[in-house]
Amino acid sequence: MKLIQSLLLCGALATAAAIPPATAQNANQQIPVIDGPTYLMTYVEVVPSANARAIAAMKEYRDASRKEPGAMYADIYQEQGQSHRFVLSEIWENRGAAATHAHAAATATLLEKLQPIELGPVDIRIHQAHSVTPPKASSANDIVVISHIDVAGGNTQNLINAMAPLIEASRKDSGMVRYEILDEVPAHANHFRSFEEWSSLAAFEAHNRAPHVQAYRRTVLQWLGTPYDQRKYTLVN
Repeated sequence: MKLIQSLLLCGALATAAAIPPATAQNANQQIPVIDGPTYLMTYVEVVPSANARAIAAMKEYRDASRKEPGAMYADIYQEQGQSHRFVLSEIWENRGAAATHAHAAATATLLEKLQPIELGPVDIRIHQAHSVTPPKASSANDIVVISHIDVAGGNTQNLINAMAPLIEASRKDSGMVRYEILDEVPAHANHFRSFEEWSSLAAFEAHNRAPHVQAYRRTVLQWLGTPYDQRKYTLVN
């Protein structure tokens, strides 16, 4: 199973890297595939008693990944309130570098070490930038919020339109450290992922109560394919 999963990841990355922008645009309508910075989000869930074992395996993977060609960022985040759930967040220079990384020894070793303690197989999501701030090294005291945004039917462009004023205003909010909206293409053109980093919980709460966020939440509710789901994380050093 792990071998099959790894091969599927490699194939998805390689296929994405090979798709020319015009072909991808025809397939996904509003969202062409860009062979630029590639964002990987890997969701990991293990039995709670094995947290320390999982963190050790992910740290080994993170440190090895950072040394690979094309690596820009590789970080581990632990979910607040669900300490057995993690996200490995990586940025690679392009899809080719990410595809090469999928074949790396560090990737295979991580999958092998997690398999005996995971509650389900790791879930690897491949993204490109929709609208991002320059990435920064995370601080241990920052609040990181990762949210999956899934709209049903033909509402992808409606969501994109609704996100435009949200993005512009949010980047002016006090305490904003990093604010990213990512496209999950070519796999799911109607799936997006937001990565927010705030300097404090108070800054995050004030942002969520701001008029531009409340207007966005009211607007997108009618299109959502899944409930609005914000999850808070802390950096694992």
